[in-house]
Amino acid sequence: MGTAQAAWPADQPIRIIVPQAAGGTNDTAARLVAVELGKALNQSVVVENRPGASGAIGMQAAVQSRPDGYTLAIASDTATILNAVRSDMPWQFKRDLTGVSMIADQPIVVAASARSPYKSLANLLEAAKEKPGSIAFGTSGLGTSQQVAGEWLAREAGVQMTHVPYKGGGQAITDLVGNQVPAAVLGLAPVIGQYRSGNVRILALTSENRNAELPDVPTLRELGYKDIVLTQWVGLVAPKRTPPEIVQRLSGEVARILAQPEIVRKLKESGLDVRPMPAAQFDVFLARTVDQWQHLISTLSLRLE
Repeated sequence: MGTAQAAWPADQPIRIIVPQAAGGTNDTAARLVAVELGKALNQSVVVENRPGASGAIGMQAAVQSRPDGYTLAIASDTATILNAVRSDMPWQFKRDLTGVSMIADQPIVVAASARSPYKSLANLLEAAKEKPGSIAFGTSGLGTSQQVAGEWLAREAGVQMTHVPYKGGGQAITDLVGNQVPAAVLGLAPVIGQYRSGNVRILALTSENRNAELPDVPTLRELGYKDIVLTQWVGLVAPKRTPPEIVQRLSGEVARILAQPEIVRKLKESGLDVRPMPAAQFDVFLARTVDQWQHLISTLSLRLE
């Protein structure tokens, strides 16, 4: 390493760009990690929210930053979908970003308002079959893994449902609780609080196995939709030419942070499961995930717009 790199981290703040608004799942994970990373490095670590264009604006800001270890970004499943379906994107995971560490993941849930008559997935799909297009499902936005899950389920079930994209999971949950939209396909994190309060019903999960927090909720696989297995995830990335020594240091620190029982507990309370993944493995995961989304979306002929 050169002299400047060897001094990393110098007396200069490290920023973590979150390509979504404050208060969401990715922002929560970023802020938990930022606080602990600052302690570990004895350095100021700040979270900078750069929402817009389904996350493209924030990711572009990260890519255009100097690869010196002082700019990181939060990546998620939505960002890899964006890369998979938009060939005109000025940034690409494989070319412009390197993985630092996965942080956590969560299942996607199919939920219904407690004010609605739908007490099971079968109830919901039967209603959709009786009146094609009359049942709407909300998601946190266009081009999300939630939209993929909802459209995929409707196709497999042979029903027509209307997708209602919101600007974030918070707005979708508000309308779900009020029964303005009878159903939603969302990550567990924004739903779990209202589920615990009895305001929404969780009808099914897209995970491979049942969730320990929801032992009575079946997976879509159990209900006969064996191919629909999806999770939402959040991780940390850096601009591509960030020195490998810095990437490895950051990856190791994040792994130590995610091993702290208090961090595990806080993420779990938010509906997130800790999923540490070292830099090299996460880098491979990112490239593979973009390819998998391209194949899935093409195979299903989904239009994420």
